[in-house]
Amino acid sequence: MKRYINIFAIGALAAAATGCSDFLELEPKSSGTEAIFFQNADQFEQAANACYDFTGWKSSYWWMDGGTDLSGFTSTGGGTTVETDEDNWNYENIRTCCILLSKAEQYANPDEISASVGTAYFFRAWDHFRMLQKYGGIPIVDHVLDVNDEVIYGPRNSRYEVINFIISDLQKAIELLPKESAIASADKGKVSKEGAQGFLARVCLYEATWEKYVPSIGYDLDGDGQSQGAGSAKPDGYPSVTELLTLARDNAKAVINEAETGTFQLWNECDSLSYYYLFNLDDGEGNLANYMGVGKSSNKEFILKKPYDYTLQRGGINIGHVVATWQGFNFSSIFADQFVCRNGLPIRVSYTGSMNDAQDNPEFGGWETYMGEYYNRDYRFIGSTCPPDRVSWGCRPEYLVALSELGNPYPEAYTPAATDYYDASDPIHTTYPHQVLYNPVIGQNSTHNSYWGRKYLIEGEGRSTTYTESADFPIMRLAEIHCIYAEAVCELGNGTISDGDLDFSINKNRARAGVAPLTNSLISNVWDCTYFNHETGRTECHKMTMLDEIRRERACELFAEGFRMDDLKRWGIAHINLKGQKLGRRILGTAYTTHYVNQMEFSGTPCYDPDTRPLLYGIFTENASDPDYGRAIANLAANTFYTQKDYLDPLPLDQIRLNPQLKQNPGW
Repeated sequence: MKRYINIFAIGALAAAATGCSDFLELEPKSSGTEAIFFQNADQFEQAANACYDFTGWKSSYWWMDGGTDLSGFTSTGGGTTVETDEDNWNYENIRTCCILLSKAEQYANPDEISASVGTAYFFRAWDHFRMLQKYGGIPIVDHVLDVNDEVIYGPRNSRYEVINFIISDLQKAIELLPKESAIASADKGKVSKEGAQGFLARVCLYEATWEKYVPSIGYDLDGDGQSQGAGSAKPDGYPSVTELLTLARDNAKAVINEAETGTFQLWNECDSLSYYYLFNLDDGEGNLANYMGVGKSSNKEFILKKPYDYTLQRGGINIGHVVATWQGFNFSSIFADQFVCRNGLPIRVSYTGSMNDAQDNPEFGGWETYMGEYYNRDYRFIGSTCPPDRVSWGCRPEYLVALSELGNPYPEAYTPAATDYYDASDPIHTTYPHQVLYNPVIGQNSTHNSYWGRKYLIEGEGRSTTYTESADFPIMRLAEIHCIYAEAVCELGNGTISDGDLDFSINKNRARAGVAPLTNSLISNVWDCTYFNHETGRTECHKMTMLDEIRRERACELFAEGFRMDDLKRWGIAHINLKGQKLGRRILGTAYTTHYVNQMEFSGTPCYDPDTRPLLYGIFTENASDPDYGRAIANLAANTFYTQKDYLDPLPLDQIRLNPQLKQNPGW
């Protein structure tokens, strides 16, 4: 019985304990219970505040796009444990929401508690969607359960029934929640009408594309609901794929229209490094961690966030140290190649479709120097990796001491040169050409597999060594809404989208990234010759399409924010992109043959030496005419195991033992 109660949260014990003694009937005086709570609007607001369960730094760090095709770590996929997964199969927050909603039905003045009720609807939908993404269909809980409730012992609802329920809850939340502009300053950070609209857009795009593409993988993930899976039952009036896409488009549009009034806006306070500093904005004790001296109070881009505070609520994880030590946000080299040049085109293109006619983008600086590949590139690439001539403060005490000894006490601000690309005119660069001391992890940028990541690398004195980081965690931001709108419109247009809709959405993201607008004429009759075919493990030329480019934009903008695995699944390509041979950096015929020695110098000896520094899997080819010439082999196809069954996680066996009506997902 204890495990049943864990499934749907504690609290049902109160019903089971009645009659034990008069003493047990007494209400505790030091804390509220249902019997003495929910008497006024303030108490409903307190209960609504308890619903907030947004994932933050400490609980989310490990899964933020690690193990996907974007990560420097190669995913092996599959092999998910089926023994227990209680952290994910968890209805506790749903129960909190249901209690509030049930009490609201009895409240005399519903207008007084509309925001609290809307919050409960929002979070009930939030947690149902969180579990649907992992497991598919799950039991729907729309009321307060006790230990005898048939839901506890019943079967799963189908994914379609769950999606229908989520949409209904979110539509109610949208009607009840206040607009962001109406939320008082003291209450900023609470869910707004636009937050619910953005989440509904996210849900509908996810499900529409899942239903459009996943059936083509040739694997029945629904099951029959009797022997396996949650079944495929659809409620009456269930929306079509087109209707889901329309809901995604319209709700995203509503948020973007609200942003046009100034309620939300892309954060662009640090020029070419705005994308980098957006993710480590801090206000603690005056140690602002960017050269413009602006903190998180200037950030109107985060629509939903997990807030942290240096004094009251710190992140509680040494983000900078973990990033540097475990490479949690490394780029794969294949992903790095996908960042376009500032003219909006890939680094290598063809106008005939033949690799024989492929040519470097005239803005691409090549791999002959450490800095070459960063010239004229997307600022999101520059802001998320560790370029050799840019400051990356690092986290280890020895680096901070060294900086101080140079007369640049950490964290003295560094102002980028007013140039379109990064070169020797940058201030500190002239003194220490390799910039190693200012970028102590540059040695890792010569690794044969990937690029060292610096997104979320918290700056500010002491922040990276004492678990005191207080940057807010992004849950939903305006840039994602731009991506949702563009993708939904393109899907509705069967792969087409107008230049006007692009300007309304993702071209705003590209402008901050220093990249030319995406237009229909820009990519007309152009082949991307950096396209990596995951099925063949080779780089090929691929005709540029609008849908591909919108997906590329999403990958570049939202890297390491926890979307990629679900994106690969809903596009029906996870079993392709997470299988096959993976290639790493180009280490022959490039500057990466220069071996890093220490903080101040390079030895001039090759980075790759088969005798002293051999590669695990060797070099793919030494044929200079091959498009993958000189690449390290990062991972062999034989080492990847991701299959179609992995689109859904297995239900924890503990839950199935407790309730045999829960049927395991197909293949597990």
